[in-house]
Amino acid sequence: MDWLARCIPDLENFLRHQWRQGPALLRPADPPVELLTPADLEALLDSGTLRTPYAGLFTVGGNVAEERYCTPRTVAGLPVYGYPDPVKVRGLIREESATLQLRYLNHWHPGVRSLTEDLGEQLGRLSEAFLFHSQPGRRGPVHRDDGDILVLQLSGAKHWEVYPGPTDASWQPVREEQPGAPLFEGVVRTGEVLYVPNGYAHRAWATEDGPSLHLTVVLREAGAGHLRAQLKSRLAEGLTLPARPLDDADLTKAAAELLDHLRDRLDELTPAELVSAARRNAHSSRPTA
Repeated sequence: MDWLARCIPDLENFLRHQWRQGPALLRPADPPVELLTPADLEALLDSGTLRTPYAGLFTVGGNVAEERYCTPRTVAGLPVYGYPDPVKVRGLIREESATLQLRYLNHWHPGVRSLTEDLGEQLGRLSEAFLFHSQPGRRGPVHRDDGDILVLQLSGAKHWEVYPGPTDASWQPVREEQPGAPLFEGVVRTGEVLYVPNGYAHRAWATEDGPSLHLTVVLREAGAGHLRAQLKSRLAEGLTLPARPLDDADLTKAAAELLDHLRDRLDELTPAELVSAARRNAHSSRPTA
């Protein structure tokens, strides 16, 4: 299935006129809203298979402590922790307007994995997915993410504000206290897709119409650290040296072989290949909101 075409209706126009140029609201003819419905989410919660850190809750005060919504289980006589209790989760959603976040669905949800693999392959990026079930009224903080994002509104509606991108190459994916004037402000409704370029500050909140369910697909962008890691990995490929050379001559010979190998690998490697490898491995340890 061509998942990309179901999210971006005119890819050529998107890449030429919208990619990295500013936020854009897209209206695909056949958006993949069937990937996860509110009923599917309820069934997942009741199934007992969700586990932290793949599932988590947060409120205006920050992340909800695991012990507030998880109940220990006994398996083969041993206590097992980290499984969300559906009753406690629904209570926090109802009483504290907590947002339920399912992280890295590309690891464990077959449909979302297929979606992210297709988008990642066609756009040349590592692709990850996060699901958000939000209640009306709760406004998230303005923040930046380390990647381009495609927000697929699966159910309900959400109000979004998108602000300009960073002006300093040392920016971090954290809260932004002074984002400036918004470039985009509007409601994203069921079946619509919002594109937010890499690093552009943004925030969102569910409209008063009811709960919102949306999938955020993050197309990770590489940084200097990813380039260094891939360079180190590429330079080491095919290199075999004795672990403990026996004497000075052997040690010097090993050093010469190492330098020759590095020169050969550097001559073979192009900047484009290094960037491509870094983008395919641009993992982030920071959950995306």
